[in-house]
Amino acid sequence: MIRFLSFLVVALVCACGGSNAPPSVPMRNIVDGEGHEVSVPVKPRRVFADSATGFDLMVALLEPEQIVGVVSTALRYSLAAGSLDRWEGLPNPAGFHTADILALDPDLVLVSDWRPPTVPSLLQRQGICVVRLPTPTSYQGLTELISFSSEALGAVQRGEQLMADLDRRRAALVGNEALKQVRVLSYGNYGAGGSSAGKGTAYNFLIELSGMRNAAAEFGLVGNGPLDLEQMLRMDPDLLLLAEAENGGHSPTLEWLLGQSAAREVRAVKEKRWVILPVNLHSTSSQHIMDAAEALAHKASALLKSKDS
Repeated sequence: MIRFLSFLVVALVCACGGSNAPPSVPMRNIVDGEGHEVSVPVKPRRVFADSATGFDLMVALLEPEQIVGVVSTALRYSLAAGSLDRWEGLPNPAGFHTADILALDPDLVLVSDWRPPTVPSLLQRQGICVVRLPTPTSYQGLTELISFSSEALGAVQRGEQLMADLDRRRAALVGNEALKQVRVLSYGNYGAGGSSAGKGTAYNFLIELSGMRNAAAEFGLVGNGPLDLEQMLRMDPDLLLLAEAENGGHSPTLEWLLGQSAAREVRAVKEKRWVILPVNLHSTSSQHIMDAAEALAHKASALLKSKDS
């Protein structure tokens, strides 16, 4: 984490933003997770994010007037968005397109590490400062993401406060002895084949953060990949982690599982032990993964108690 906190204020002045931006913006260099120097404004004033992760971090670390926009899909998947009415005046282009972003006149753009480099490269050639945000797959990775983001956004104190809160909540999850032997399988199937998440994924991190074990990782799966019912039967997980539909109310994956005779032989399905999270919790890769872990642990504890009673 120390490498993220050290930065050099440099005497560089470069053009950032469009025609409404000041003619020059004071810059400083910070070091990213791969050891590369990245130039960012000394005090970002107009920040844009391409994902829910970036938006969640902006809401936690910036003043609202510093947030110039976010893509519309990110608002749907952001836990920080809360009521969308709060952000109805915020520009939210439908996609991550160069012309739309330039029209917002940002001085800094937060880009997810899964984003192809084409658009970020075009933005950089237009003088827009771009910072790539890594997807955390461990608590150390989350710590580094928050430290780096708070440094890039000029909000170190807020970042430290955020991490202190997360550390406190993590300690409470680790102390739940009743969950330590529970084997959870994250699973999704929308009719075109099932998939799960093994070692080295955000879902593996979520399950471990909740204080439980990832059945797919213990089975030997690495990364996100396909999973058939035969493999699920061999894993025989104690609990299934599923997602609601995007509009909420039900889980398409659960409906599919209940319609398959083989799936109904899986112990977690047979004994009705599943946790269904809303999509903004199920898919989060920001600091709100702690909210998802707490929700998963709470619901799992309730299921175990009902089983014992």
